[in-house]
Amino acid sequence: LEMLKRGDIMGRYHNALFLGDAEERVRILEESGNLPLAYISAKLHGLEDDAERIQVAIETCGGSVEGLMEKLSTEPKKASCLLQPPTPIIKATKWPTREVVKTTLEDFEGATESYAEEQVTQNNATDLNDDWENDGYGDTLASGMDDMNLDDDDLGDWGDDLDLGDDMAETKEEVVDEMDGLTNMGESVGYTLPDAGRPPAACWSINSSHAAVHSAAGGVTSALQLLNRQIAVSDFSKLQGAIVGSYLGSFVSVPGVPGSGSMSVPLLSNDVSGHPGDNSLPRTSLKMKNLVNGIRSGYRFFQGGKFNDSKDAFASVLLDIPLVVTDNKNEATEVKEMLEICREYITAIRIKGAIAENSGNPARSTELSAYFTHCNLQPAHLLLALRSAMGTSFKHKNFISAASFARRLLELPDMSSERNADLRVKATKVLQKSEQMARNEHELNYNESSTFSIDCASFLPIYAGANVVNCSYCGSSYAGTSMKGKVCLTCGLSVVGIQTLGLVSGS
Repeated sequence: LEMLKRGDIMGRYHNALFLGDAEERVRILEESGNLPLAYISAKLHGLEDDAERIQVAIETCGGSVEGLMEKLSTEPKKASCLLQPPTPIIKATKWPTREVVKTTLEDFEGATESYAEEQVTQNNATDLNDDWENDGYGDTLASGMDDMNLDDDDLGDWGDDLDLGDDMAETKEEVVDEMDGLTNMGESVGYTLPDAGRPPAACWSINSSHAAVHSAAGGVTSALQLLNRQIAVSDFSKLQGAIVGSYLGSFVSVPGVPGSGSMSVPLLSNDVSGHPGDNSLPRTSLKMKNLVNGIRSGYRFFQGGKFNDSKDAFASVLLDIPLVVTDNKNEATEVKEMLEICREYITAIRIKGAIAENSGNPARSTELSAYFTHCNLQPAHLLLALRSAMGTSFKHKNFISAASFARRLLELPDMSSERNADLRVKATKVLQKSEQMARNEHELNYNESSTFSIDCASFLPIYAGANVVNCSYCGSSYAGTSMKGKVCLTCGLSVVGIQTLGLVSGS
């Protein structure tokens, strides 16, 4: 509109181009005196009536339209099309304009007349008060009130029970200048913009103390601080993939209309019944099913004897657990159980590797085989551990230990199935032979009747009452204080011997 008022021909022509208005372009060219261009534009866009009118104007001025169209190639080119603005997805009647009430000159004049009438009324009231005072009524009332002597100190039995407080104190009525809003007509009149809201990512960090939520909001620094405070994480390099995944998985990119960029839309986890507003929380990329699939893979590799692959699978679950947000208490309990499962299996696999390293030391390999059976494994995997320990003890002529492992093996429920019939026969024979020999060739640091935990550094038993330090995250045990302040050998994340709140799994 301002371009039209200023007579900006080029600006008007650009607007007509952007809007795809061919008739307006022809009109602007005609008004600016570019009749040949106006004629060509009208012919190209099929505006025959306008073309005939412009042809008459050209011929009246002594010109001719012959040969104008021959200079142009009217054959359609490849990928050529009429320039049109993009069609809006949502059509509204007056979008993007909005009615704004502004003060006009008539409003100013009306307000001036009203103010003048009010001033006349106030002057008349002042004159009437002056007449009352001149008549003497003012002095009479004043002298009558003085005779009553109503001092605050002479209240008698009435007392002063009426304590109105500061809120009821006498205040002067503020005089409002009705012309104040009209002094500067160009300032702060009409529509007022509403207060700006906060983006969802700014609310997420306020609404949760979970590291995954802070990572989703882009607050990597605060997420790392939470992990260090809650589970004493010191090596953050292993969590880089999970943290980046939490950030990328909380938004989705939606393409916009042609000519515009993509829109980043946040994915919320608590918007089922409606938009939560400032109480919103993000969706995270890591879920319970990711942990379950990882543990199943670890079980499968362990069953097949692929211990390195099994250890990698359980270690991956340990790295994902701190960035999994649970929905209820049952899921939180399951996450803690998965944490213990990963710790036990990683410890068992490390002991299995130590057995292979000490294959030339019969006493140490037999001890490690015994410790291997005290890891909290699944019944099917415990069967494999007891079979291995029984064979190692019998091979090294530790018949007392071999008999103990054979009894434990035969007591397992799975031994009654037909698929374990051969193993049941072998265990029975080992038990009979061991009971006949009834001696141990090598002395072992192992007492099956006592409850103990395993030192994850030295792979030695830690009996009740001994000095022990634990990992702040996975709970691995270490005897003495030699591992205090060092990174845990099981999870590789947290520092040993620091007392913290523990794993936070809920949002």
